[in-house]
Amino acid sequence: MKKFSLMALIASSMLFVACGDKAADATKAATESVTAATTKAADATKEAAAKATDAAAEAAKAAKEKAAKMAAEAKDKAAELAKAAEAKAAEVKEAAAKVAAEAKAKATEAAEAVKTKATEATETVKEKVADAVSSGEAEGSNEAAPAVDAAAGAALYAKCAGCHGKDGKTKALGKSVVIAGQESAVLVESIKGYKAGTRNVNGMGTLMKGQVGNMSDSDIEAVAAYISTLK
Repeated sequence: MKKFSLMALIASSMLFVACGDKAADATKAATESVTAATTKAADATKEAAAKATDAAAEAAKAAKEKAAKMAAEAKDKAAELAKAAEAKAAEVKEAAAKVAAEAKAKATEAAEAVKTKATEATETVKEKVADAVSSGEAEGSNEAAPAVDAAAGAALYAKCAGCHGKDGKTKALGKSVVIAGQESAVLVESIKGYKAGTRNVNGMGTLMKGQVGNMSDSDIEAVAAYISTLK
């Protein structure tokens, strides 16, 4: 009986030792599994972080290159626009110079025409004076004065030519009557009326007063005499 009990005790001890070894092995295996899983997770996290860093660096590089490209394109566009503006400015300057040259040429032409007309008027008056003197109509009178007045009138008419035309046949602003060839006395009365502000035909009073306001009576008579010779 004692022998059987001893053997049972030994068997139990051996069984307990075997179970303990299995538990230790299981614990070791579990620990190794957890360690392996942790290491793998850490490696995966590290790899993901490295990839994210590389992606961020690549994105930053691409953004920098794109910004540099856009800046270069903007610079080229600005240079192109500046060049176009410079060319346009040169074109406008050339056109303005051309217009100025044409205006100067026309002004010179008008001045020459008025000068020629004044010379012709002066010669006409001189001829009339000579005829009057030769026929005795100018006896005891001073007929040289009208020649001087005609020349002065031609000079005074230069500023009238802009509206009435160099030959006096243009309707000023499309409103006035043709003044060429009108009687001197009629013209004198009209001009004096505009100067006094009492005449305002077709609404031209203010404009005409500005034109003749500084004319003296002798100026008015001279320019009227000249206009009366225009045909």
